[in-house]
Amino acid sequence: MDHMRNVNGSPWCLTSHDDILMPIGRRRPFLGRLLPAVFVTGLLISTSASFPASGLYEVREIKPGIFVWIPEDVLDQDGDPEFSRAGNAAFVITNDGVVVVDSTNSPFHAREVLYEIRRRTDAPVRYVINTSSDGERMLGNEAFADLKASIISTSRAKAEMQRYRQQITHRLEGDDWRLRSRMRGFHIVLPEQTFDSQMTLKVGGQEFRLLADLLKPGSPQSDAVVFLPSQKIVFMGELFENGFFPRLGERNLQRWTDTLRKVASWDAEIYVPGHGAPGGKKELGEFRAYLDWLSTETQRRVKEGQTLAQVKKELQPAEIFHYRAPELAPENVEAAYRQFSSQLPTMSSAATSH
Repeated sequence: MDHMRNVNGSPWCLTSHDDILMPIGRRRPFLGRLLPAVFVTGLLISTSASFPASGLYEVREIKPGIFVWIPEDVLDQDGDPEFSRAGNAAFVITNDGVVVVDSTNSPFHAREVLYEIRRRTDAPVRYVINTSSDGERMLGNEAFADLKASIISTSRAKAEMQRYRQQITHRLEGDDWRLRSRMRGFHIVLPEQTFDSQMTLKVGGQEFRLLADLLKPGSPQSDAVVFLPSQKIVFMGELFENGFFPRLGERNLQRWTDTLRKVASWDAEIYVPGHGAPGGKKELGEFRAYLDWLSTETQRRVKEGQTLAQVKKELQPAEIFHYRAPELAPENVEAAYRQFSSQLPTMSSAATSH
């Protein structure tokens, strides 16, 4: 039977059994948690074993000592519903400790990542790098803050996380009991170390270049990438999605595609996305092609004076690009429309109506 306990006196922070990392809403049936189990002559024989609580992810070693935690495309029933898809996380094991890139969308999944780290090493987790302020990148921070890891992001990302923490507190004070139930056990842990443009870490002989001035050089940015030049690996965060629709949000489409072209010219072989399997320059180019298509098709219709409703009706990205997270496709069309219509100040108010 699950039990609940208060954490740090917070009235909405409750946790489940420490030995069951899977959130209540997504736990597998009782017999499924006792795997491996075998029927022999009509008897169910089960053995206890150490295994992930969910089994809904894989861990891929892309270079010696460098691992990517890749979740299945499952919508979580816990946590903030705005970030219900777990994002990729990665960890690099060096002879002087572990560096984690992104902590995924909940402390439950972050503990799954930690479980996989501990299967491979007892070395301390030195750093956790949040590549952006999006919930898929940072809502698991608390699992590593308990280990005294230093959490790093851009200064703008930290400011956005602070705003998010204020907003979620306000939302939890409302009448949505479902949200309070989903957010039990969550604490929004902010980075204590920030940078604006570039930062270099050297851990156990491994160089980590944190770069945040790619989308708009000279101004603080939320998004950052992590480049391991000796390994020819780039952790792209939300700037690259492999087989998934991205969150466009406030990101400038033209700068985004320019950034992808720039990153593709680097001496790199593996690009780790925010969601989906690691890819190479081919997959990076395919994702850029989607952004180019969205930019070209939306901008043309805006110049023609089409309304948002007309553009959303004509542009159906999910019918052309068979990506996962299709619910984000119309949101991207709307964000692109507003981005380009804002560049046409003489456009009539009728053309921007719904």
